[in-house]
Parts: sequence; C-alpha cells; structure tokens
Amino acid sequence: MAAAESSDIVIVGAGIAGLSLALGLAQQGMKVTIIEAGSQPSAPPRVSDLAGWDARVSALTPSSTAWLAERGVWQEMERHRVGPYTDMAVWDGAGTGRIAFSAESLEVPLLGHIVENRVTVQALLKKIDEQNNIRVHWEDSLEAADFSQHDAVTMETHQGRHLTTALLVGADGAKSRTRDLAGFAVRTWSYHQHAIVATVRLTEEHKKTCYQAFLDTGPLALLPLSDSRLCSIVWSLDDHQWEPLQSLDDDAFMAQLNLALASNGLAVEAIGRRGVFPLRQCHAVDYVHQGVALVGDAAHSIHPLAGQGINLGLKDVAVLSEEVGRAWQQGVALGSERTLRRYQRRRKTDNLLMMSAMEAFKRGFGSTHPAIRVARNMGLSWTDAATPLKNWLARQALT
Repeated sequence: MAAAESSDIVIVGAGIAGLSLALGLAQQGMKVTIIEAGSQPSAPPRVSDLAGWDARVSALTPSSTAWLAERGVWQEMERHRVGPYTDMAVWDGAGTGRIAFSAESLEVPLLGHIVENRVTVQALLKKIDEQNNIRVHWEDSLEAADFSQHDAVTMETHQGRHLTTALLVGADGAKSRTRDLAGFAVRTWSYHQHAIVATVRLTEEHKKTCYQAFLDTGPLALLPLSDSRLCSIVWSLDDHQWEPLQSLDDDAFMAQLNLALASNGLAVEAIGRRGVFPLRQCHAVDYVHQGVALVGDAAHSIHPLAGQGINLGLKDVAVLSEEVGRAWQQGVALGSERTLRRYQRRRKTDNLLMMSAMEAFKRGFGSTHPAIRVARNMGLSWTDAATPLKNWLARQALT
C-alpha cells in the first residue's frame, strides 16, 4: 500500500466555497489538499455571442467582494467580466405592489456585482496556482473516511489515494458525500420547483438594475451582466409548470418570458442555451464534528430568489478560515471540536435567519389566496414609501 498523503487540511469540492477556503488557509501557511470529482474547468471563452456566457451566475455582495479582494482574487475577476448593479426593482406580478432600492439612496457606490460562476472559479484557480502549498486532485472523489482517531482523519479516494489530515472539510454541495460519511443529520425538503437559467439580451439597456418579479408560477429574476443589454435569468417554476415551458423552442419561450415581464416594460429579444435544476432546501443539524466541518451548500442550501447562497457560503469560509487560522497560530489541533464549535456558533444563527426569511418570501409570494395577495401588495407599497425601513433592509443585503 502506498504511503498516505498528509495535509493540514483536506477539502472535498472545488467549487467557489472550497477553492476560497483552500486559498484562505494556504495564505496563512497551511498545507491544503483539494479533492474534486469533476474535471479541471477550462478558461471562460471570449465572448462573441450569448453562447459564450455562463448561465450560472452569483450576486456577490460588497462584503463578499471585499473578502475576495483581500486574497487577490477580485482583482483578477475584474480583468474579465463582472456586472456591477446599482439598483433593484421588485414587483408582484399579480398586483400593483412594487419596491425599489438604489445605491444612491444608501450613499454607496453600488449594491453588488453579478458574476458568472466560472469567472470566479478561474480567478480562484489562478491564485491557487501561485501557492506551493495547495494540491488539487481532479476527477477523484471521497470513497471512505475514518473518524475514529482523535487527532486525525484518514480517507481513501475513488482513485485509490490514501490521505490523512487534521481537518476534513466538506464543500461538496447539497448532496455532500463528506456529510454523509461523517454521519451528519440533515433536514431537507423540496420546494417543488425547478429553476430555468439562461442568458438573455434585452431590447434596451438594463441600467445596472436587478429585476425580481413574483409571479403565480414562482419568482423570476433578471440579473444584469457586464454587457449593458445582457442579463442572466433565474425563473423558478412549480413542478407541473417548468417542463412544458422548458420544452418550448426559443421564440415560444421568449414570448412567455416577455408576457411575464410586460408589466414592468422589459422585453427580451434573444436567448442563449437554457439549463434547469431542481430546488431543494437543506440544512445540517450540526456543521461540525471532531475533525470535520461543512461549509456552503454542504451545510445549508436555500432558494435562489435572493441570490444569497454564495454569500452565505463565503461568510462560512471567512469565519472557518479565521477560527482555524487562530488555532494554527496557537498550536491547537486544527480539527478540535472546541475550535470548530466556535465556527458553528458564529455562522448557524445567521444562516438560519436567512433561510427562514427566504422560506417566508417563497410561501408568501407563492400564495394565490386573495387576502394574502392584497396584504403583500400593500406591504410592498408601504415599505417602498417608508424610506428609513427600506434603506435598512437594503443595507442588510450589503453585508
């Protein structure tokens, strides 16, 4: 048997959360190994048409971009394409309720950025390549793990690698293999919706505005990209509605999309390739055990209607990196439950509050009951008129 490969930290998953955590830990001097089941992603293509844009995007808050900038990642992302947004417009498709937010009213330069996921991943990989203490094993996956030793976790991968580490981190998404092997209890349920995603070109400029319509079928978001007429759409549809819509040809799909947007004066004239994925909520009862921790979607996944999933994940990464870094500096075992519990205490309440808010939005705006429709329209209009409250709500989304 080959000798085990030893690292201070092993991270399962090379998505945005896993790569960000690896970089944050390695920059503090720790030796990190990443295991990723997928192949190494290629660089984003040069944009010549809609097909060159990634349909999966993230709405990054100023706090998220600041953390990435501290690690030299955001500067690389800005060299490619990032879409700043300064305004948000939200309306109820079944009524007259509307609310608008602006950076100007908050006296800030912008509200956030819309960034293609692959642009973020490539920038992270470039910074990781500059580190000599990070190793990435592509096209490999976690097969088995032994948590019985007090100060080490040993594991075997699908490719036959034997690894040992003080701390194993699951950053491997909502269907986390790490979480399952470590025996974490999970609460999960389906939203009974699928999200259709695509890049679209508007007939007019998007004016750096995020648009969110709450429709009878589910929420529809248009997220402004760096091109002044391109947006990424995320259309969440109930289970019995998404498949007939997804099966339409592009012209018929755009006709339905434009019908949904008509009340706000928006119109789409071209669309790229469409993707679809199921929507589920998942929350681990605990984020940590001795020698193992969960971050991002492996710990919690939420409805995409507010685009907060990746920001919650990056907050997890920032706090875990800080707590493990403190243990590293003090010579404390990196996988000690005491260290990891501090991470859990700092993150679980915040995540639960956001998940509860998203569930309330989903249920409230998904209801067709006449009384609830009237109440939510009045609530939107009242909040829009109550400037201090509206600005307070907007500031919560900046952190």
